[in-house]
Amino acid sequence: MSTPRFIFAKKDIRISDSVSVEKSDVGIIKSESEENTLVFFIRIWQNVDLNKNDFEIFDTQKTGDGFPQKICNICHKLLNTTEFARNQNAINNRPVRRPSCQECRKRLEGTNPTPKEKLNWLKNKPQNEPFECPICAKRTIAGVTSKVVLDHDHRSGKIRGWVCDSCNTGIGRFKDDIELVKRAIKFLE
Repeated sequence: MSTPRFIFAKKDIRISDSVSVEKSDVGIIKSESEENTLVFFIRIWQNVDLNKNDFEIFDTQKTGDGFPQKICNICHKLLNTTEFARNQNAINNRPVRRPSCQECRKRLEGTNPTPKEKLNWLKNKPQNEPFECPICAKRTIAGVTSKVVLDHDHRSGKIRGWVCDSCNTGIGRFKDDIELVKRAIKFLE
């Protein structure tokens, strides 16, 4: 099996009234003829027949934190690495950037609680005391044997309460979307 060849769109391309390939969208070459190339675009999840002048081939092995460009894991565009916020440092103190671009992160992060609401909750943050997560029922010493975090609805900003860090991360991975959680339950069953 041959190695997939990846491309990025060099310009916006209208496919139909409701579907467009956008500049920098990443796709995978499916087949080629002399004039056109069939490309599967991840963001729109469909094949598109393109003129060879509409795209450029690139090496995915030369993208990411150590390179000038990186692919966003949400919009699937090839963007300058500077368009990804710094997240942490790797073992060799090299900066690691978030997997999603700053534009997509804005949509993901949504609405935050008001500073006043957050402050009211922080006054009663469990610390150095027994804590049982209301989701997974994990029992810990808050702030000692487990990190306890304030969870909120990213759509409304409404605070839901204190949960363990693992459950907060899990809720975030499911994008606060009950339908995704139901799919996960169905998958587990």
